[in-house]
Amino acid sequence: MPANTPSPNDTTSHKAQLLAHLMTGARITPLEALQRFNCLSCSQRLGDLRRDNSIPIQSRFITTPTGKKVKEYWLEPSYIQSHKGTV
Repeated sequence: MPANTPSPNDTTSHKAQLLAHLMTGARITPLEALQRFNCLSCSQRLGDLRRDNSIPIQSRFITTPTGKKVKEYWLEPSYIQSHKGTV
């Protein structure tokens, strides 16, 4: 049985969707990425953007209202302003 991995097109699509979302100044968590973009591997796709495209995605752990700790990702406003229309 073949591995259940996304096709390269899904990976590219998820990266584009995540980057477009972050470029609006919004933040995102893995659960939000799953709900919005059906992306199960948010941290991997954001890691791809950091590594392959040198995009300085910031992250930190936050605590949800239920007490769980999850990562939250964002771009600094200065990066967004300097790259509006180029990414």
